[in-house]
Amino acid sequence: MSEITGYESQDQPRTHVTLRLIAQDPAVKGDDRRILTAKVKVPWSRMEDGPRGARLHVVDFDTATGEYLKHPGIPDDDVYADAEDEDLLDDKAFHAQHVYATAARTLATFESALGRRLSWGFEGHHLYLVPHAFAEANAFYSDDDHALLFGYVPSGDPRRRPVYTCLSHDVVVHETTHAVLDGLRHRFLEPSLPDQAAFHEGFADIVALLSVFSMRPVVEQALGRADKDGRISRDRVDPRRLRHGVLTGVAEQIGRTLTQGRGALRASALKPPPADWAALRVYDEPHRRGEVLVAVVLDVLIDIWWTRLQALFSRPGSKAKDVTVDRTRAAEEGVKAASQLLTMLIRGLDYLPPVEFEFGDLLDAVLLADAEVVPDDDLGYRDMLARRFEAAGILRPDRNADVLEAELTPRYLGINYASLRSDRDEVFRFLWQNAPRLGVSTRFYTIVESVLPTQRIGPDGLIVPESVATYVQMVDMTAGEFARESELPLPEGIDDDTPVQFFGGGTLVFDQFGRLKLHVYKRIDDWRRQVRRLAYLDSTGRRDTKGRLGFSEGRSRGQAFAALHSTDLSSGEAW
Repeated sequence: MSEITGYESQDQPRTHVTLRLIAQDPAVKGDDRRILTAKVKVPWSRMEDGPRGARLHVVDFDTATGEYLKHPGIPDDDVYADAEDEDLLDDKAFHAQHVYATAARTLATFESALGRRLSWGFEGHHLYLVPHAFAEANAFYSDDDHALLFGYVPSGDPRRRPVYTCLSHDVVVHETTHAVLDGLRHRFLEPSLPDQAAFHEGFADIVALLSVFSMRPVVEQALGRADKDGRISRDRVDPRRLRHGVLTGVAEQIGRTLTQGRGALRASALKPPPADWAALRVYDEPHRRGEVLVAVVLDVLIDIWWTRLQALFSRPGSKAKDVTVDRTRAAEEGVKAASQLLTMLIRGLDYLPPVEFEFGDLLDAVLLADAEVVPDDDLGYRDMLARRFEAAGILRPDRNADVLEAELTPRYLGINYASLRSDRDEVFRFLWQNAPRLGVSTRFYTIVESVLPTQRIGPDGLIVPESVATYVQMVDMTAGEFARESELPLPEGIDDDTPVQFFGGGTLVFDQFGRLKLHVYKRIDDWRRQVRRLAYLDSTGRRDTKGRLGFSEGRSRGQAFAALHSTDLSSGEAW
């Protein structure tokens, strides 16, 4: 029976249903040697066949065979609640339900943390989910197609089943995260510094891992078998064991049957990066660079989990080496740690600049956003986050986030406060009027791209209402014109006649009364950053088909993730 959250009667509107999902990958088994599954709450909307809801539409078309299937919508009762493993693997209707439910749960996680409904990065309301799109070991988000496309690997042996990427929980979450990020920061697909492309891959892996880890059966299985009383020894939750045993075990199992042992998350992401990673050419490749973020966040997760476990260790009269803990309780603390950390990271997305992302921006944004919702960091989560990022050489930027001082207070003469919460033209009027105070040059083309109201709920139950607006600036010129404007030498190998394009922009955060409280920005006329960008784009061959730098990378946006996932540029191996 589907779960009705907050209602006693079937006559009342439903908000969620409870569905059984594959918790990691079909190759991962539970204590009973069956596929490890979990029952989770999935947001419900009026359903049609497909399944097709308000935001997601499953289109089961196989380009390799020409087969098209339409499956029933999500039913009141989960018909797969007690299904055998063979049914989960063979029934394509379950595949459709699994990919729909996993994507819906991922979207809901973002919307809950950000306190509003989210839009896709394309014109349209439905994201298409294609569970058997092609016979290839790949899966990717295509904004041209408005779709997540999941491949499968035919076995070549009638006695063996194909391997379906749509049945790997982390792959579905990873690709859904790409689609969500594209809606939140559409310009992050523009050619930029190496951190920007790496962020898409790294953050998608982080959301995938933390989402898997937020399901208790996964954590319990990773902690190992319990004794007859349901307890495990304390050394199994020692920080070192958590890092090299539990988390490594979960991550290595994720998608291990896909693409020659690689799912969305690679094993190399589990190893701390070398101290000089930023100077190594191998870390210019987006996947490898994104792994730096993954490794840092895993260490933060362990710090938070270990802190939460302390209350379970206080057993009077026992020595440390003799202490055991309840496996379910220990797993619950891991689930809470993963959920809390994921919420912190997602909340920070609103405080990122809209262009020219660098890793330090994420640290800055998460700390700023979390302080707004949780002013008192009693458990020290923000300190843990900052410490781990700084240990990896990732520091908060010096001057790209201004908490407004008295002398910089904007002028609101002629501004409609209420319109600042929703009207792009009113935000542009505000930006124009206060450009000198905000350090925004009006010499360059400027456009306000989004104005989004948000209501985030803190742990004390209080609501933090805000409005988040983003603006982007851009300019086209030749490399020679840039050199004269910036008075800086061009990177070696770039001719004066080379067309170049530059971006800048910022995020304006208004309080519930329409007053500006934060300006996060990347100045378009930060010429030293622009020189670094040109040097990176040229040295890595990121010119478009006309030989221009900064415009595109010579392929359609819809193929950006297909190319990114199909080739590891540092090794030439299939992804």
